[in-house]
This record gives sequence, structure tokens and C-alpha cells, in this order.
Amino acid sequence: MAAALLLAGGLVLLFLPVLALAGMASQANGQPCTTGTRMPAGGGTGRLLDPAHTTGDRAVVPLSPQGRQLSPPWTEAQARNAATITNVARTRALPPRAAVIAVATAMQESRLNNLDHGDRDSVGLFQQRPSQGWGTPADLTDPVHASGRFFDALLDVPGWRTRPLADVAQAVQRSATPRAYARWEQAAGALVARTWGTHAVTSLVGDCAPDAVADPSTAFSVRNPRTPAQAIAAARATAGQAGWYRMCDRFVAQAYGYAYSGSATANDHWDRLVEQGLAHPGDASPPAGALLFYDTGEAAGHVALYLGGDMVASNDVLDSYQGEGRIVVVHREELTDGHWHLRYRGWAEPGFPGAGGTSTI
Repeated sequence: MAAALLLAGGLVLLFLPVLALAGMASQANGQPCTTGTRMPAGGGTGRLLDPAHTTGDRAVVPLSPQGRQLSPPWTEAQARNAATITNVARTRALPPRAAVIAVATAMQESRLNNLDHGDRDSVGLFQQRPSQGWGTPADLTDPVHASGRFFDALLDVPGWRTRPLADVAQAVQRSATPRAYARWEQAAGALVARTWGTHAVTSLVGDCAPDAVADPSTAFSVRNPRTPAQAIAAARATAGQAGWYRMCDRFVAQAYGYAYSGSATANDHWDRLVEQGLAHPGDASPPAGALLFYDTGEAAGHVALYLGGDMVASNDVLDSYQGEGRIVVVHREELTDGHWHLRYRGWAEPGFPGAGGTSTI
């Protein structure tokens, strides 16, 4: 449940739930990305996204990442600072794109740490300088005030909603390394979507995936009892088996050799992988063995195992009666464009923080 705090000047700051972090041992991922204008697969909308499109917590957070993307793990304090920036954007009725630009800027400037020092007199999340008229050191080390000052400047940048993130951030910050902001766009989108609402999803307007090519090969940084090839084989062997009703997260964990996933729901699992830097929000080109996550409109969410060749192993999707819980191998468009019409969140490496036991499949 959200809580609210009335601040000076009438600003109301919303506090949305932020999940506790777990397992911060993964390495940062770098992902090459090319620009473009096509919709990613799994959007289910058939149209280019409006950067300002949002309906309650079912917001679409549009991303157009350029160049190599970084996705390191974030501490609880860093994630909380990203949530504060995002909530200030929401209280000002700004679209998700504004929050993505601000969070990506803070990632570059301070790695989302509220610093009391920096280059010359720079301080705070955005490394704003009192000598340049941004405010007092006390103001600029207050994340709410600093975020507000950033958004004040952002709104004065012509075309900020549609211009490349690095160009907009540079117009606000005037950095000596203007292109560095671009590498944080996907990571910022993931944290913004998590804070914006349970059913907020990211979607790439500039897609990282070229058209009609083979699945990318990826050496996952995580280690499990089974390799991706063994997990895929186990999932295929389970096709047709019933009894997995509402057990999607357990199914993918079992495919990878565990008895249980370590997460209460698929949405919880996604949030933890975002925090560990293992998620690729909105990216429609997963490698075989990846976990594909979806918003279902309910608290639990859904996850399926990507087998390669646009095929997934999933429970429930083609059940002949409620509660059957049958495992099937289907084209992934069955999840987004079939009976369910799920909204694609993105893919993640097969990490299972807190998982244990031995698989029975």
C-alpha cells in the first residue's frame, strides 16, 4: 500500500513498496544495442508507443537505448534513491520518460548514491553544484529537492520527451562526458517500471534486435545445477504433464534443477533479477535458456522458459479446463497475442536467488 508525505510547498511525495534486495554477487552485463523505430515482439499493441502513455500502474515505460548498456546490481539504498526520483516525477504528473532520464542521469553522476562530495563543489545524486545556482549543499543532498531541481531544468529542454536520452541529460547537466548517460537507459527503465506500478512494463522503441535473425548466443553469468541446454531438454520432456497450475516460477526453477525458485511469485523473481543486474527489460531478443517475464494484470505475473526459435515452455496457457496446469511448448506470441494477451516485461538470465532443493523433473 502506498503512503504519502506532505512536504513544504504542497508537494505530496508517494512512497511505493520497494522489495528487499537479495544476492548481489552477479557481475554487470554489457549489451550492444542499435537504434531503430520498430516495435519489439511481445508488445501486443501493434503501434509505436506514445512516450507519455500511462494508465495508473499499467504504464508503458518507453526506452530507446543507444550503444552498449550497463546493468550492474544495485544496493537497497541505491534502489531507494531511484524510487524517490521516480516518485517525485509521479507527484509532478510527469510521464515515465522523465523519470528514466533522471534516474539514468543519477546513475552516471553518482551511481545512485547521495554523495556529500564530488568534482569541485558537486554534491548529491545529480552532482549539482551550489556555485552554479542549483541550491545549497543541504538542499542538493536532499533527494526529493535535488530531483525537483533536475525536473525543473529538464522541462526547459526543447523536445526532451523524444530526443535521445544522452542529449537531454547533457542539456541539463553540461557534463565533460556527454555520451556516458546513454549507457544507463535500460537499467534506469527497469527501476522506474518497478516503482511506477505493479503492472508497469518497459518497451523498446529503438529495438536492440535486428529483424529475422537467429537467437543470440549468451554465456550467462549465473550457475545452476543444470546448464541451459539441460534445462531446455528437461522442459521439453515435461511437455504434456499436468499439475503445474499457477506454478510457473516453480516450473522454470525445476527445469534448471531446483525444487523451488526462492521467490514468492514471478513478479517478485523479476524484481530481484532487475536488482541483480540480470534483467533485460523490453528486449525482445532473448538467448535460448533465458527466462521470459510477463505482466498478467495480477500480483503474481508469469514467467516462461525460452527454448529458442521463438518457442517457449509454459504452464497453464493452453489448459482445457481451469486448474489443469499443463506444460506446453508454444510460440511465444501465444502468450502476448493469444487468449491471455500478456504484456511482455523482458528477459533475464536464469538466476534463482534463494532457490534450493533438487528437481523432480
